[in-house]
Amino acid sequence: MRRIVVVLFIVLAAAGALSAQDVTMSGELRTGLYMEEETIGNNDSVAKGGMTNNDGDSGSAEGRLRLDLSSSYGNVGLRVRFQIESLPVGSIRPSWNYAYAYGHLFNEQLTISAGLLGDSPWGAGGPKLRSDPESREYIAYNDLSGDSYVAAEGLVGIRFEYKPAFVPGLNIGFVLNQPDQVAIDTKEQTFGDVLGESVIGVSYQHEYFSVRVGYRFDSKADAYAKDSQKWDEGGRLTYRLEERVLDKLVEGMKVWLNGDYYGIGCEMQDIPKMVNNEQKIVKLGSGEYFINWLYWLWDTDNFTARFYAGLGIYKSYNNGLFKPRERQEYQSLELLPAFYYKFFDNLLQVGLGLGFGVEFGPGKTYKNSPYQYISIEPQIRLNIGRGAHVAAVYTYTDKYAWWNKDVMQVPDGVKEGDKSVKHAINIRAVYVF
Repeated sequence: MRRIVVVLFIVLAAAGALSAQDVTMSGELRTGLYMEEETIGNNDSVAKGGMTNNDGDSGSAEGRLRLDLSSSYGNVGLRVRFQIESLPVGSIRPSWNYAYAYGHLFNEQLTISAGLLGDSPWGAGGPKLRSDPESREYIAYNDLSGDSYVAAEGLVGIRFEYKPAFVPGLNIGFVLNQPDQVAIDTKEQTFGDVLGESVIGVSYQHEYFSVRVGYRFDSKADAYAKDSQKWDEGGRLTYRLEERVLDKLVEGMKVWLNGDYYGIGCEMQDIPKMVNNEQKIVKLGSGEYFINWLYWLWDTDNFTARFYAGLGIYKSYNNGLFKPRERQEYQSLELLPAFYYKFFDNLLQVGLGLGFGVEFGPGKTYKNSPYQYISIEPQIRLNIGRGAHVAAVYTYTDKYAWWNKDVMQVPDGVKEGDKSVKHAINIRAVYVF
């Protein structure tokens, strides 16, 4: 809490020094109505519903309000992103994505930012991956549907960016950052630990392409958490590659690629575990996983077509549900095509999205499963002006449940190989201002 208060004091002090005429504010409000019926194996169907927007970019609760504040005066400025989620119990969940002040020096060749960092010049950039190397990431789940997504919060730090005038488009720099495991014993930290959590990054913008790469080092500081298993989680690499030629040949068409590599060099330890009444030595650690997405988009006046392909490579995955707590070496492939046609000058959009996921390797969820999941998602969307829309979305999902009683703690009534079949309807409301 003290750290957040200090950050707010710095940011508000900087804001007081800025001219009000250069302040801009934007944001978005996302909510919706959700209903589903799920059947697992031979169990009775379970239905539930409530308020939420399940598009994967709207938080986990009933609704989310996000505010972006940007202000500048001469060579100094301020950027803030704050969001609030409404919870079913009537409370709210506030969080700061970032809140930092910045200054440009030497004819804007050097930029120094300080505060709660995010909005990285070296991040993955979305839409499936939005990883910033100077922020903390964690897996969150929608409270109603249970679908997972990656959430992020800013970390306190100082960022230095060098943009040499003799190489237009180049940005190189580093960040002094707090550890990304924030609930740690700060008394045990050393200055070397702070340096060990540093970030380095480089980006280059060209007329025909752009590239950006960030790398976050890892120190012993993450092992100071009160409930830590005392091993290093490893470094983290983010990247994004874009081409800028296709749009010159076919209007509205572009291709890009991004990815995260978590757990680089993570520390593994030999842990004795009982398996079938025999003691075995199991390698445990934070795990390594390399996630990549390839995007193709063709957005015209009459239609939007897209195709996303994701490839994940996982090693030494540590999962607390497993007996022993491991899931070694597997790969996943996801294919997500979609097509939406625009009617009445884009007043109405009608289309269909499909999803297919499959796993490979000895550590896959089910050794004999032909796929991991299949989804079908028709959608009708009404655009209200430039910043608002309401969409009616039906989603059918057929997936192999994450329970195998030979290796996992299984809920009552669930059998090995059972599949989950889910029918869901989501009325999504979005307002961007």
